[in-house]
Amino acid sequence: MYAGLIASVVLAAAQVSPGSPQTVEVLVVLSEPALASLPRDATADQRAKLQQRIQRQQDDIMTRLAALGAVESARVQGLRNAIAVKLPPAAIDSAKKIKGVIGVHTISHRNRVDD
Repeated sequence: MYAGLIASVVLAAAQVSPGSPQTVEVLVVLSEPALASLPRDATADQRAKLQQRIQRQQDDIMTRLAALGAVESARVQGLRNAIAVKLPPAAIDSAKKIKGVIGVHTISHRNRVDD
């Protein structure tokens, strides 16, 4: 009885090394251009269409990231088309391979208004 319990504890400890993060916060940059890429004289219809494309891409990629264990922190559409997520470190390489992802960058500093 105790041998099985000890084996379970040892196995669980081996999966998460002491001091290694279970998740890291990353910024996943996407291929659709940001809203700021539109010219100043762009029509409201042009802005709305781009925002719809961005939203659709972010929703699709977030679904794929969630399957890798990601939890969404924030979305950016104005200056950059990106999603901030908390992701298991082992899933970063898989996230980089998702169609429409052009970069995955670790977030080391972030201003938070809720902290």
